[in-house]
Amino acid sequence: MIEASVNDQLRFANLVKGMERMDRDELLSVATDLARLAFVLQPAGMRWAAKEAAQNLSYQWKDPEN
Repeated sequence: MIEASVNDQLRFANLVKGMERMDRDELLSVATDLARLAFVLQPAGMRWAAKEAAQNLSYQWKDPEN
């Protein structure tokens, strides 16, 4: 199970406090950025990490003579 750290919780609370002071256009901009992060960048990062892990594991079984 993945759990958020205390620092993660504090950063979230600071974001929420900042969002409470934003106007509609600023909130729309933040929502768009967060959606891009959640739906585009994070999955791409996870695919990259999985590929790297698979490559690192596959090097372990390669014959050092080849």
